[in-house]
Amino acid sequence: MHIRDLIVERLGVATVKVEQTVSETYKKIIETGYRCIPVVDNDDTYKGMIYKVDLLSYLYEEKGDEQGSIEPLLEHQDVYVYEDASFLSALLKIKALPFISVVRNGKLIGIVTHNKIESVFEDAFGLNTGGLNITLASTEARGMIRKLTTVLKDENIEGLMTLDNGSALARRVVLTLENGKSGEEATKIREKLEKNGFRILQMQQIKPR
Repeated sequence: MHIRDLIVERLGVATVKVEQTVSETYKKIIETGYRCIPVVDNDDTYKGMIYKVDLLSYLYEEKGDEQGSIEPLLEHQDVYVYEDASFLSALLKIKALPFISVVRNGKLIGIVTHNKIESVFEDAFGLNTGGLNITLASTEARGMIRKLTTVLKDENIEGLMTLDNGSALARRVVLTLENGKSGEEATKIREKLEKNGFRILQMQQIKPR
């Protein structure tokens, strides 16, 4: 999956121009209701991000100039991803940020939000489509996924996520099977998994949203 699949397009992104004053920028960020927005120049070249808290600190704690430049207050000038970046690269960069900016040839073309990142995990857990969600464990970490998919070869696996990666002792897997399983079918799946050495930690039916 590439980041281009998760982008909030440029037209839907509130920004301020780097030449705008502190007062103008503060007014804009208040209007948007966001705590941080991207900053660009007249050609839409990405210049960084500006936070509401930094504007407040400058204006009311430091008694800064309302007509001053916002450039000294900019952050994350070098923190962005390209549209063909992997999902993993965005996940790693966005952790401490309200969003991650996406650029093409230096120009801002959109952002990726935490909600967009979370939607990927929601799909993996079957929260949108519904299904039988199972969390299981196995002491056979090596070859576990191959064994699991062999046991469930007749099932449609909608999503699968591994936990405890790197552990040589045990590994947990969260998987979602297609929606519509009856209680009897779920019981048979549990029995099949347990018979093949998997320990069921949790099993629940998820209703589609």
